[in-house]
Amino acid sequence: MARDQREKELTTERFARFLAWLDPDRELAAAEYERLRFRLTAYFAFRKCLYADELTDETINRVALKIGAEVIENKNAYFYGVARNVFLESLRKEKRFVNIDEVVLPASSPEINIADRSTGDFLERCLEELPSDSRSLILEYMSESKQAKIDLHKQLADRLKMSQTALRMRIVRIKQKLRLCLQDCMA
Repeated sequence: MARDQREKELTTERFARFLAWLDPDRELAAAEYERLRFRLTAYFAFRKCLYADELTDETINRVALKIGAEVIENKNAYFYGVARNVFLESLRKEKRFVNIDEVVLPASSPEINIADRSTGDFLERCLEELPSDSRSLILEYMSESKQAKIDLHKQLADRLKMSQTALRMRIVRIKQKLRLCLQDCMA
């Protein structure tokens, strides 16, 4: 393996050094890593990135590889600076995709010739492929607008016994599955 390639890999030793850099106490380092991972995933999800988890991993890997090579005074600012660069790179690489939030389903779907399939038909098929609890959650979550939508999201979070952030992350994961399915259908 070439030396340049080895320098770009995150080895077990480098990851251990990264965790020690986060916090010398292993338990606190693990907790900080999980918090960091959640915040970065939310950062990418908020920007409607198709692969928020992968972009989070890339950000953490890049920072972990810089430990020791650069003096990093403000860890959070550095992470978000790297995350911003990773995000901008992903925009350049990302192919065209269907935005689930912009698709409108017709109230009833009349019989349509296969050659005349629309995005709505593909979306219906992709919704059918979801587990029933995910399908009903996403449909309910997106059913209202304005203040009614905010109230509904609070009620859903309470009913599911989770925070609104956890609910949003669950919805983001469902939307990602729908986007991938729509891309496959439209290809």
